[in-house]
Amino acid sequence: MNAAAWNQMLLAPWRQRDRMAPWGRRLLAALMLLSIAAALYVAPGLWPQVVAASLALAAATLWMVLIGSLLVQNHPHAARFVPGHARQLRQAALAAWALLSATAAVLPWLLLPGTPSLPALLLLSAAVLAFAAWAVRQWMLWFLLSFGPALFFGAGLDRRLAPLWQALRALWEAQTLPVLALGLFGLGWAVARLFGDGDAAHLQAYACRARLQRAARGGMNGKRDDAGAFGRPGEWLARPFDRAAAAWLRHTLATARPDEASVMQRAEIVLHGQQHWLRQALGTLFALGLAALGFLFAFTMAGKDLQGHWQQGAYGMAIGLASMGFNPGFSLPNMLWHSRREQALLRLLPGMPLGARQNHALAWMQLRQCLVAWTLTTAALAGLAHATGDTSLLCLALGTLPLSPGALLRPPARMKAPSAWTVALPIFGFLVLGWGLYALQKHWSVPLPLLAAASVAATLAVGAWCWRRALRAPDALPAGRCA
Repeated sequence: MNAAAWNQMLLAPWRQRDRMAPWGRRLLAALMLLSIAAALYVAPGLWPQVVAASLALAAATLWMVLIGSLLVQNHPHAARFVPGHARQLRQAALAAWALLSATAAVLPWLLLPGTPSLPALLLLSAAVLAFAAWAVRQWMLWFLLSFGPALFFGAGLDRRLAPLWQALRALWEAQTLPVLALGLFGLGWAVARLFGDGDAAHLQAYACRARLQRAARGGMNGKRDDAGAFGRPGEWLARPFDRAAAAWLRHTLATARPDEASVMQRAEIVLHGQQHWLRQALGTLFALGLAALGFLFAFTMAGKDLQGHWQQGAYGMAIGLASMGFNPGFSLPNMLWHSRREQALLRLLPGMPLGARQNHALAWMQLRQCLVAWTLTTAALAGLAHATGDTSLLCLALGTLPLSPGALLRPPARMKAPSAWTVALPIFGFLVLGWGLYALQKHWSVPLPLLAAASVAATLAVGAWCWRRALRAPDALPAGRCA
């Protein structure tokens, strides 16, 4: 009976998958296999390391899928009123955790002779999977994973706790199996504690995860929910942004006039919602401030080779900076779809342009916001390139230009419901094109002015064609009515 119940619980992610849109999973699998094949082709002598890392990553991915599904099945009503439901979930989770932890430890141990002992690998893999499971339930643990190492080493805790690590290492070497058994027992207890029994705390935690899942599904479709999905911490972080947006709304209403500029200024608040330019600017500044503080703290504590760390991480910092500056602009057309119900009322505003004037006003509003973001982000990339001596980083900005007109100037009246593909395609194209231009300039020494001229020429050609098409299209609002 338990085996049949486990079968239903563990196979739920496969049976509940989206059968109407399997391209995403197939594309992800194809990209993973292509990456493995490319790694084996570039470094054939490292095939044991590549295969071991790939299998361990596959086991961890499968665990994340399984634990996410089991937590969804742990509904408070079922846990409280269905006899044995919570117990069977715990048993299924412990069985999957034990099997995948052993798989992630044994395969690298067999393929890599120089790895640590099997008990050490087993304890490490079990601890990593247990932490990942708790991070699925408590999203704030991901911050510990992101900032924990910098704070740990930056504050010198590694030196202060050195005697404790030595004592634990001596205990491990003297009593390996008892310590392993005790560690696995504690981790198993932590995995079992993931599941609630239907009390008030379980009900609150389940509702919080449900909000996060709805926000994640909305994000895959181009919709950005407010920070309330993250519970009280999200509401606390979003409070300054909400106050700034409310102040801007009061300003636009106090200075309202029945002309096109004032009407579009008020309409923009509704059309772009959470992607309004004010929220984008404040969010980007907040993220840049956190990143700057983190880098400053890490580099200050690094001490010796500050310039070396700065130059080695230049490309990664440029990718993060470009993503924060460019990606929000690609989401503007998708926000028109999610606000289409309110757009019928916006057409009744005194002074709202109609016909080609409306298309012109809406297209210019989105292009202006994207152009300002591109200019500021390019200036930041130029500063980073100057500080690190790597002018090739500007290729990330050049790779964004040709994609922007096609992404922003789609006729809103003919647009279809956004999907994961329409959301990810511009971002994926920006990364591929930016990386290609970076490789041309960095490794093949193509002059940067030549790449800039080609990017600008392609942008002007694509932009002129998309602009004429946008002006000849039906009235932009409400969006999607001609799809």
